[in-house]
Order: sequence, then C-alpha cells, then structure tokens
Amino acid sequence: MLRIIHWFTIFYVIVLTLLLQLPVKAPEVVETVAGLAVRHAHLITFALLGFLVELGRVKKSMLFWVGVLIAYAVGTEVLQLILHPIFNRFFCWYDILNNIVGLSFGVLVGHFCRPFVNRK
Repeated sequence: MLRIIHWFTIFYVIVLTLLLQLPVKAPEVVETVAGLAVRHAHLITFALLGFLVELGRVKKSMLFWVGVLIAYAVGTEVLQLILHPIFNRFFCWYDILNNIVGLSFGVLVGHFCRPFVNRK
C-alpha cells in the first residue's frame, strides 16, 4: 500500500507542477465556471498533497516534510513570477497563504489517518 501512495504522490506532484505553470487562457471564464472551488483551488490541491505526503512518510520527521512542502508551495509561486513573460501566470501572496493552509490541513488529516495504512 505504501508503494502505491509513493507513486501516486510523485505523479500528483508532477501534474500539479505542470498545472501551476501552464498558461491560463481566460481567467474571467475560469472564475465564473466553478466559483468557490476555483478560488480555493490552491487550498484544495495542496491539502491533497499534504495528505499524501504525510500518509506515505516513512523515515524523515514530519517537520522536515512540512518544510519541504512549504518550500515547494512558495517555489511554485516564485516560478510563476519568473516565468510570467512566457506563461502569463502571476505571483500572488493569497495563493501562497492558501497553499500553506491547505498543506497544514492535509498533513493534519494525514497524521490521523496514518494508523490505518498498511506500512509494509
């Protein structure tokens, strides 16, 4: 079970990184299509990431992985700032806040679900 979680987490990080960097054609259309879910997409996607990482964590401490995840969350936004001329994505402090809150929630839920995962 643990190996499946690890592979799914790697796949999820790759897809999430691509989605966070690819250009958005019409932001006003995206905002109206799904409403609240789109506005809090960072919170939702990073909560799932935090949950997966905490569930699959084996050797390193939780604080180490939280640090890595926060660096990833900030790094994706900085990458949007650097690659803005190419991909037309924007740096946003609100997104970083949503990323960190989502990670915290996901790690917390994952911590309580750890005993139910087969660690072999």
